[in-house]
Amino acid sequence: MRRCDALIVLARVCGGSGWVTTRFYPDMVEDRAIESHVAAGFSPIYAGVPSHNQATKILDRLNSQGFCRLDHVCLTVPSYDKQSPGYSPTLYWRGPIWINVNYLLYHGLRHYGLNDYAERVKSSILTLTSNAGMYEYYDPETGNGHGASGFSWTAALLFEEAGLE
Repeated sequence: MRRCDALIVLARVCGGSGWVTTRFYPDMVEDRAIESHVAAGFSPIYAGVPSHNQATKILDRLNSQGFCRLDHVCLTVPSYDKQSPGYSPTLYWRGPIWINVNYLLYHGLRHYGLNDYAERVKSSILTLTSNAGMYEYYDPETGNGHGASGFSWTAALLFEEAGLE
């Protein structure tokens, strides 16, 4: 499945009346859909694709044990459902926190007026980077940074969120 094909399918799935899932995400290596909830499945909220009702259903999935419940201590939204097979807190897109994904999620949530969760994401981004530094991605269980240190997009997004543009 090519990327543009995946986006066309995503638009069709999101535009359909029965769309309520965050499971659709193309695995470009295996050329198939991943059958687990992944943070990239929340991307329609940033793009403004879902109705308000559908955005609320996305929030319901975000506000779950697999991602980050508002009433529990967690760092911020990991890239992969923590309760799904294949989850790994340090395996690239199978669990770690990515600041860029959370940044997009924050802005999408704000667009729909889902401000409690949006502020949780923003606060978590600021705390995580303050405690661990500017890394490519972060362990959702420990907050330790992984990948490249001094990572530029993490730093750039932090400056914008902190109002230091």
